[in-house]
Amino acid sequence: MNFRQVVGQCRKWIDIGERFSNFVFVDENYYSHSVLRRLFSLARKHQYSSLLIDEIKENECQLLAQENASLSLRCPDFKGSIVHRLSFLKCSTSEYPKPDDLIGYVIFKQDLFSGDPKPFQHIFEAVILPPRNTTDNNFIHSMKTYAVTTSLGIFSIQGILYAQQNGKTTVCAHVALRTVLACMLPGGDIGYDKINNLAGIDHKEKQVGGGKGLGPEQIERILSGLNISFKKIVVNEPDKNIELPTEYEPSLYGFIESGCPALLGFESQDSGTPHPPRHIIPVIGHTFNEDTWVPSAQRMYFNKDFGYFSSERWLSSYVVHDDNVGPYFCLPRHYLAKERIRLLIGLQQASSNIDAVEAEAVGLDYVTELCNTFPRGVGYWFDRFQVFGQCSMLVLRTMLITRSNYENHLRQITSKEGNHLEDSICTAFIKNLPDRFFMVEVSTQELFPVSRRKFGEIIVSADTVLPDPLDGSLLLGARLPNLLLFKEELTSNTPIIRKTALDGHTPLYAL
Repeated sequence: MNFRQVVGQCRKWIDIGERFSNFVFVDENYYSHSVLRRLFSLARKHQYSSLLIDEIKENECQLLAQENASLSLRCPDFKGSIVHRLSFLKCSTSEYPKPDDLIGYVIFKQDLFSGDPKPFQHIFEAVILPPRNTTDNNFIHSMKTYAVTTSLGIFSIQGILYAQQNGKTTVCAHVALRTVLACMLPGGDIGYDKINNLAGIDHKEKQVGGGKGLGPEQIERILSGLNISFKKIVVNEPDKNIELPTEYEPSLYGFIESGCPALLGFESQDSGTPHPPRHIIPVIGHTFNEDTWVPSAQRMYFNKDFGYFSSERWLSSYVVHDDNVGPYFCLPRHYLAKERIRLLIGLQQASSNIDAVEAEAVGLDYVTELCNTFPRGVGYWFDRFQVFGQCSMLVLRTMLITRSNYENHLRQITSKEGNHLEDSICTAFIKNLPDRFFMVEVSTQELFPVSRRKFGEIIVSADTVLPDPLDGSLLLGARLPNLLLFKEELTSNTPIIRKTALDGHTPLYAL
């Protein structure tokens, strides 16, 4: 059993009135725990009306028993723990709770050690609604829905699992891994025993805590042991920068825009030692600023010869969890200088031979060729696409996508004129596509930021190694106004061309 399945024993069910103080409550009951205050603040933002406190015993919860057994192995002075599940509810104590009344829950664990009068406190796990959503231009694509059993009944909550290390059997890499793996695994969670077994940690001869963390090789072993596809960029030497042709952020954006989380490891401020401390955090989403100055300024003042606008330039911040400070914080782009980055791991739904940055560059080459190959007159919007392409004014957005999701997108979209893609042509287009590929959406500044629309998309193979020089082998197809290009056989480098009634601009793909 995990902490979401245990009924527990109700200690209190408290109404939150105007006089209730989050600060005072946490001060008086939980030693002024700062991250717990952050979670209370998020619950306040969602206007919670009552707080349910259930106590959970070791004999009720297998996950708790495993955690305490590991602590006993690692620390002979470990005496036991006190665990409370705090549930934030929309309803008051005078109302009958409904299944969707849960705003979030927190498993707050106090570990007791002989000789230490104050327990070690940490948040073993928490799931709470994000403070902002897509209407606020916050995009968190990999949330899970969790069923939570309490002494008041069973509730449902959607969010990204958050956790804190205990510094003895778990470190920052454990909790960051647990967050990203919870997004990817069908069960929506994983225990630390499984993570430690895969990493070779036995709490006796092989230990973590006390300055010992998990290395990149161990993280890779854990992901591989769980059959999770990923791409790793690691720089382990303190005197080297991240080995990327450009900044690390476009690669990071490519992972999360494809609907998967990432792990970002960095070196903290120099401490005068040969090896400054390092930390790792999960990146779970991003914000979007439709009015940002950056894309126009980059082309106008700083990089006039750049061939297109990347959609990443409209990204304002990354959404991250940090076990030291709390969940759902915004990390501004460019805040972590690339000289500080020591590890970037992007998780994927399936493996690929190229990443989103490379796929976008390939897509740009194909777009340029299409703009320069076709004569004018295909259609009003195709002609407009050509003009923007020839003036290097297109916006490209790239993501790894499944064939089934792409087919659903194609069958749902319509142009402003109300036209859609004919069923027979759609079937022929997607018939020979692989299970997964890169979709490079093609838009422009007048469409992408505000109306969230596009001219079409270029389909790029994710499995073929980049040829040198580039040929047509990576181009799987293209959909543009009034026009489709696709291959009847994937081994062919020459696509066929079909006219279609789907003209004009269409909605962007939405995860």
